[in-house]
Amino acid sequence: MRRYLALIIAIFLGAVLVVRLWAQPPGKHTSKIFQGYWMGVDPLDGGDSRRSLVQQQDGTFAMAGRDSFLTLCDNTDRGFISFDDGVVVGRGVMRTDNLKITCFNTGDVVLLKASYTLIDDNVITEVTTAQDGTPVDTIIFHKVSQE
Repeated sequence: MRRYLALIIAIFLGAVLVVRLWAQPPGKHTSKIFQGYWMGVDPLDGGDSRRSLVQQQDGTFAMAGRDSFLTLCDNTDRGFISFDDGVVVGRGVMRTDNLKITCFNTGDVVLLKASYTLIDDNVITEVTTAQDGTPVDTIIFHKVSQE
């Protein structure tokens, strides 16, 4: 009976440890991990994509970005990508409904939704959709800045 009870306690403690480790966000301070300079390649057009994310005093995130090839700006590099209302909505996930691409060559402004998911401390995915949820693009970014 004692061995049976010891086995049950060991299994229970093991399960508690696994659940606690699984529940931890990737990294010590998830919100701080988003902050930095990120680079990736857009699989739709092969363009060089760069994003700079900073956490603002109110806890939201702002982003400034550029691409070497903006399909939504008549296939030029003449544009600026930005938002200033990114919110961490879950374990390793940040979202904005106001990712704005300002096209300098046409004057057009394209408004998208974006979701950023941490794969680990140095890799995130950016998934963009139209305002109605239609998929636009998914880019994998690698952090190139130091803490």
